[in-house]
Amino acid sequence: MYDAIIIGARCGGAPLAMLLARAGHKVLLVDRMAFGSDIMSTHYVKRTGASFLHKWGLLDALREVGTPAIRELTFHIDDVHLKGTAPGAGGVDTDFTPRRFYLDKILVDAALDAGVEGRERFTVSELLFDDGRVVGIRGAERGGAEVTERAKVVIGADGVRSFVGEQVDADLYVDAGIHTCGHYAYYSGMRDQNDAASLFMDTEARRFYITFPTNDDLDMVFLFWPTAMAGEVRANLDGAFTESLKLVPELEARVASGTRETRISGSHILPNFFRRAHGPGWALVGDAALHRDPITAQGITNAFTHADILAEEIGLALADDRPMDVALEAYDRRQFEQLKGMFDYTVHLAMLQPLPEQVVGMLPAVQNDDALTSAFIGAFMGSVPLDEVFPPELLNRFAADVERGHEENRRVA
Repeated sequence: MYDAIIIGARCGGAPLAMLLARAGHKVLLVDRMAFGSDIMSTHYVKRTGASFLHKWGLLDALREVGTPAIRELTFHIDDVHLKGTAPGAGGVDTDFTPRRFYLDKILVDAALDAGVEGRERFTVSELLFDDGRVVGIRGAERGGAEVTERAKVVIGADGVRSFVGEQVDADLYVDAGIHTCGHYAYYSGMRDQNDAASLFMDTEARRFYITFPTNDDLDMVFLFWPTAMAGEVRANLDGAFTESLKLVPELEARVASGTRETRISGSHILPNFFRRAHGPGWALVGDAALHRDPITAQGITNAFTHADILAEEIGLALADDRPMDVALEAYDRRQFEQLKGMFDYTVHLAMLQPLPEQVVGMLPAVQNDDALTSAFIGAFMGSVPLDEVFPPELLNRFAADVERGHEENRRVA
């Protein structure tokens, strides 16, 4: 009998396993892929996420593999250019942009070092139930015999198409739809700074661009289009990249100075939802519980936040300080309350719509004031509360966009 079985060994599952094992609990961590393998990702660990790595003692390991530390962000919003640094969070004043085979290996190694039992290339075929309660799993390592394992709680950290979520019939209680398709590639020879990232928003053309340095002397260029263009983009990725870069001559010139080292990767399925993340004997973390458009690059930070909260709540339950089901409900409520505001802001940006009049009106003042620029960038990074930058009517607008997306998605369904 394990205290916890965690399905998925990436940014949600691996740190959760590590934290539980460090607290003395018996944990089984499984993943259908090889531990530390590459995966599609934004690669961006904002300082709010990096503060967890700092707290867990893992940030130095990320630095040691040559991960760039991003101090400066330039935000080009049509003709407005904001350049500055965001306030720090939790003792960390930089963002980090790791390739996932570096980051995920660090996280899994930390879990294994803490005493977690790990099984890679392990496919879970079935959840075990007892009177409606999840009590374990059945599955097998690649080429191995099927086994059954039991635990006090089973956690799905298994991504946006969560097998655990499907098995327990976890509903999407907020489903704001899909608004962009996003694709990226790695380039060599185009870097101008080792510690800076740039974002470009063309509201008329409905395009969003992000570029930053990553490991191995490469830079990532990430482009977003409205989801209505997904078929056209997928049919000719090279052409879509080339034509969209022409809209941003500064970025086009930088890309032209380098060499593309990889194929273009990405997805046209970028949903925005909160899924019910707890039930009798089970919980969900990371993209299984909450997925938002990668336009704000919050996914890794979300997963770390989930791991931190859920480890605390499960720890209380395993210490008999509260019933497990109460602890899991508390986790679900806390993560929603903590992450809903940035979810709303993300959906609003992902709609690639004309800027609200309030934003158009505030941008000139922000551009001419270093402190306001820092706060505006900090709101995007997550290190400054949104309500310290945007007035209540704008926050209400962000929430209304989510509700509108939810209603439109429900009508289509």
